[in-house]
Amino acid sequence: MGKSARVLGEEFGRTAREMNALLKEYGYLDGNPGAYGLTEKGQQYAKEQYHSRGTGGHAQYNRNWETRTWSEETVAALRADMEANPGGFDDGVSPAEEEAIFEPDPIVDDSGSGGDDDPQLSWKELAIGGAVVGAILIAPHVKPFWDNKVKPVAKKLRDRLAKQEAIEPTES
Repeated sequence: MGKSARVLGEEFGRTAREMNALLKEYGYLDGNPGAYGLTEKGQQYAKEQYHSRGTGGHAQYNRNWETRTWSEETVAALRADMEANPGGFDDGVSPAEEEAIFEPDPIVDDSGSGGDDDPQLSWKELAIGGAVVGAILIAPHVKPFWDNKVKPVAKKLRDRLAKQEAIEPTES
């Protein structure tokens, strides 16, 4: 039976996240947190399995993920690596350099449709847009409110005022 990073971490007194970092440090994993992959060394000790819920419908309901299970020999191999090289296998890249390597490039719009010359939406335009959207969302609820609440009260008020005028004729 395979072991997850969480179960391996329990044997080393670490969390799953710390265990994945340790496995990366000793060359079993490569990549970044949340997007690790097995190295050639890691493929000797682990299996990756792809999962997809695939229920159909919208993409956000169709989750995809991979699980990685480690063999029983992983603990012994990792302990041997830790004893042989207590600091981990350094690939010669400092943490600052590694961060610069994985830093995403700025997004550049080559389409010619954007730029500093394009007008930006002002707060007034955004407020008007929000009011329009709000009106569209509220519109279906206004007519029943008007018919069931406002009209009956207005009719009673009109009838009462008409009776008062009939009792007290206004002088012109």
